[in-house]
Amino acid sequence: MHIAPRALAAFLLLLAVFPAPATAQRAPGRGLPALVDQGTAALDEERFGDAFEAFDQAARLAPNDPSLSFAAGYAAARLGRLADARTWLERALTLDPRYTDASLVLGQVLQRDGKTGEAVRVYESALRYAPGHAELTRAIEEGRKKSQLDGRFYQAAGAHFTVLFEGPADETAARRVVDLLEESYWRVGRTLSVYPAEPVMVVLYTRQQFRDVTRAPEWSGAVFDGRIRLPIAGSYDRADELRRVLEHEYVHAVTTTIGGLAAPVWLNEGLAGALEPGGVEWADRVLAADSRRLPFARVARSFEGLSGPEAALAYAQSTRAVKRLLDLRGAPAVVSLLRALGRGLSFERAFQQSIFVRYEDFVATVSRD
Repeated sequence: MHIAPRALAAFLLLLAVFPAPATAQRAPGRGLPALVDQGTAALDEERFGDAFEAFDQAARLAPNDPSLSFAAGYAAARLGRLADARTWLERALTLDPRYTDASLVLGQVLQRDGKTGEAVRVYESALRYAPGHAELTRAIEEGRKKSQLDGRFYQAAGAHFTVLFEGPADETAARRVVDLLEESYWRVGRTLSVYPAEPVMVVLYTRQQFRDVTRAPEWSGAVFDGRIRLPIAGSYDRADELRRVLEHEYVHAVTTTIGGLAAPVWLNEGLAGALEPGGVEWADRVLAADSRRLPFARVARSFEGLSGPEAALAYAQSTRAVKRLLDLRGAPAVVSLLRALGRGLSFERAFQQSIFVRYEDFVATVSRD
């Protein structure tokens, strides 16, 4: 069965490859053990707002404990609060330059903020203390590739998007991308009543460059990792297909603007699928043609590692689930859910407050679809 290329699952969720910090070292101080216990429990339950609040206070009570600064930075990063994450992670490395996990997470934060060169320097510094570290070595190699490519690219700018492309031969394609995305900006904005103020960066690659830089699965047609990245040459000869992919990725950018990085993959990908042109109809066709269903817990995390047919099911199930949310409560409720997640509420609590249905009841309903 031929599977049309779909966007990369979960827009390369920040920190997904890193485990949550273990219980931080307990330093003496009034109230500190309780704060550490609260923060650790919140991390375990993915209540990143509560975790950040607890570890932020704990790190101020014990300013010489790098593990507390790291935990605060990790929680801030999971909330999408990149400035806070950078502050605490840099503090952890000042206290302990050998803290490899802090270097890895700080590098991810810097890359998500468009500072790839700075991220590479962080990785290189960490490698001096951990020679031969596989993850650092890979991160340096990939970061250098991105920096080298981006450094020689041209730019085409619109009101809300800046597109990087390799040479004059691609300028027509770049302008086309800008025009299509500007249309998506207003169309998605009218649906969600959200209009991001910061420009979104887009990078156009050859197919091989795209694979080298993103390491995306073969079935992936584009990636959002703070920037929209897609292969352009010969990949989207039809305007409607290019529009669909761009709008899908732009919705990821909007979702991140609203809720940071806290949304589960099914919500992130499902909203993008439900709002892209023809996305709901595509999902209905996939689900009608295949009686299998992935466990809903599987579509809550990254789609990487799935086969092409499994990924198609994951996207389709996610799109159907979000379409049910939109039909049930409307776009404002979904935006409210994302905003609650961005404030750090646990998903179950945010879901019930915004959708007025228990999450487990909703899962039971969509699992029967």
